[in-house]
Amino acid sequence: MMMLRRALVTVLFAVLVSIAAAQTLTLSDALAAAEERTSVVNARLAQADAQVALERTEIDPLALRLERTQAQQRAEITEAELTQARYQAQADISAAYTQVLEAQAQLELASLARTIAQQTLGITEIRFEKGSATALDVQEDENALEDADNNLRNAQQGAALARSNLTSLVPQTFDEAAPLPEQSLAELPSLNEVRDSLSDLPALLQVEQGAELAELSLELLDPSYASRSELDAAELQAEQATESLQETRRSLNIQAQSLHNAATSAAESLQIRQDALVNAREREALEQQRLNAGLIADIAYKQAQVATEQAEIAALEAQHAYLNALLDLQAATMTPVLNVAAVAAEDLESDDANTTDSDEADAETEDEAE
Repeated sequence: MMMLRRALVTVLFAVLVSIAAAQTLTLSDALAAAEERTSVVNARLAQADAQVALERTEIDPLALRLERTQAQQRAEITEAELTQARYQAQADISAAYTQVLEAQAQLELASLARTIAQQTLGITEIRFEKGSATALDVQEDENALEDADNNLRNAQQGAALARSNLTSLVPQTFDEAAPLPEQSLAELPSLNEVRDSLSDLPALLQVEQGAELAELSLELLDPSYASRSELDAAELQAEQATESLQETRRSLNIQAQSLHNAATSAAESLQIRQDALVNAREREALEQQRLNAGLIADIAYKQAQVATEQAEIAALEAQHAYLNALLDLQAATMTPVLNVAAVAAEDLESDDANTTDSDEADAETEDEAE
């Protein structure tokens, strides 16, 4: 009987753990959905088609030099477009994912604020009964509780909206989104690294290919069979393509610097918010000691908790702003900044740790059952 009881407890606990795990969405799970976005699917199909066309052209003995060049160019640019489509999809998903995390945090804060408002009203009513507070004080705290109720409802609606937005990008049912793993916050690449990556950008690659084709078209002409006007037109087209390439490079370099500056600013803001969070947590710990020593009331400690929660939300928003700035930089400049494999590995390590904790809890449950 005891063995059966232990087996039932073990199975029930395992089922509950698996259900809980299935209802928590991780960043790596969300980013994996980028492969199913319409833009990525279409880009992948175009790249596969271009690769097949290139292979056919390469084995065609009658294919001309211009045809071979065009086939090679199409394969190169569709590959670049596929990579950029993935980067952009990841940026969109990350923005929606971080909105859910922030909405969850805002909901927790609103719930705590509502609890404090209700407790404050209760204290004021007691003071009013004892003659140490006026009816106006009670009315003000009743209004404050009503505001807290409205804020809580707004936070609930905001959380639902954020979840709906993420679900439209990631078709997966979940109860909550897991916090960001540390590996998702990569170091900001240098401006030179960003500029070097621009050569892989489809917008630049397209202009470079146009210049290459213009030069090739000019090279394929010969005075023996081409008129002077044809040669002049081809030369002009090659010159215009070269000028267009230089202008595109200049414009993209300016854009890259602007995005790099934005990411740098986000990184600095993150550091400031994290320092403020450390201070808020130290303050809360001090208030906890004072509460335990009977020096302050519980309501005063809860106010310190609110201050810490606000600092945590500010740090969370700064963290998300930095991550999204990195992903915007990646999508716009083709500079790899997010190691999706590393993020998935860290999520897996977190799951393993949770499993270990669950196993330990399971063992404790079995001991209690005995």
